[in-house]
Amino acid sequence: GIAQDMLRVAMDYAAKNNSQRITAFSIEMSAAADESEDSLRFHFEYLSRGTIAEGARVDIVRVSVRASCLDCANEFDFDTDHSACPRCHSQRVRPLPQDEFKLTSIDVE
Repeated sequence: GIAQDMLRVAMDYAAKNNSQRITAFSIEMSAAADESEDSLRFHFEYLSRGTIAEGARVDIVRVSVRASCLDCANEFDFDTDHSACPRCHSQRVRPLPQDEFKLTSIDVE
């Protein structure tokens, strides 16, 4: 569903701008996302067959999960290996809401 939604957004954009071809997708993927980069690329490849996006490059950048300390309100990049607040060392932290996947740009011709 994620790749399908991103492809639909890109196709709509390309149609509105009279683009003949989509050559690349740039995607940010949260470190907390369960899906693998290879799986997401596979789905794009499969879903784009026969469309103006067929053969488009899929660039994926993993982004860290942001968290907030419930004791000192510090916001920081959450690391599961070091889940304490780097400022006050509290273990009382919570992940901040964020999209697991974000289509940041597309390249069109």
